Amino acid sequence: MANGNTSGNHNGLLYGIIGALCVVLIGGGIYVFKAADKPAEAPVQVAKPAAPPPPAPPVATPRPQPPAPAPPAGPSAAQIGQARNLIIDARRFASLGDFSAAETALQNADRAAPGFAEVAQARRDIAEMRTAGGQLGPLNERIRRAIERGDFATAERTLGEAERIDANAPEVIEVRRELRAAERQGNRQQDGRQDGRVTILVTAARAAIAVGDLAAADRALAQAEQVDPRDPAVVQARADFYTAERTARPRRN
Repeated sequence: MANGNTSGNHNGLLYGIIGALCVVLIGGGIYVFKAADKPAEAPVQVAKPAAPPPPAPPVATPRPQPPAPAPPAGPSAAQIGQARNLIIDARRFASLGDFSAAETALQNADRAAPGFAEVAQARRDIAEMRTAGGQLGPLNERIRRAIERGDFATAERTLGEAERIDANAPEVIEVRRELRAAERQGNRQQDGRQDGRVTILVTAARAAIAVGDLAAADRALAQAEQVDPRDPAVVQARADFYTAERTARPRRN
C-alpha cells in the first residue's frame, strides 16, 4: 500500500509539471499569434522646414554720377605770375621807403595767390628793411646810383636821410667816403673842362685883338669870365684888351 501511494504521488507531480509546461507553451503561442496579427504603427513623419520666401525683386538703384573734378591744388600759373609782379612792386616801394605802398602791394598779392610762399618771404624781407639796418641798405643803394650818374645833389640829400637814421653806421661812413671821393673827382674833371674852355676862349680873344677885331675879342673874354673870372689868363687877356682898345681909339680919330 505504501508503494502504491508513493508511485501515485510521483505520477501526480509529473503530471502537474507537464500541465504547467503546456500552459506556458500555449500562452506563449497565443501571445506570438496576437503580436503577429497587430497592425504595424505608421512611421512618424518628420516635419520638413518651411521653404524660404521668394526674394524680393531687385530695386533699381540710380547709377552714381562721376565725381566732379577737384579744383586744382594751389594757385594757378596766372595767379602766381600776378602775385610775383605785385611782389616786385612791393620790394620797389620798400626800397624807396614807402612801406605803406609796399604792404598794399603785398595784400593784393595775397588775394591774387592765397597761401603763396613768396608773398610771406617778401613780407619778412620788407619788415627787416623797416629796421634801422634795413632802411640804410636801400638808401645806400640810392646814393651809389646817384653817384654813378653824377647826380651829386640827389646823393647828398639821400646821404642826409641815412645820417638821420644812424650817422655812425659803418655802411653810412663808407658811402659818405665814396660820395666825397666822387665829388672831388668830379670837381677835378670840371676844373679840367673849365680850364680847357678858358684856354680856348682866351686864345680866341688874343687872336681877335691881334687883327684889331676888338668886338670879337670882347665877346670871347666875356665868355671866359663866365667860366672863371679869376683865372689869371682871363685877367691878363682882359688887361691886354683894354690896352689895345686905348691904342685903337686915336687911330680912329
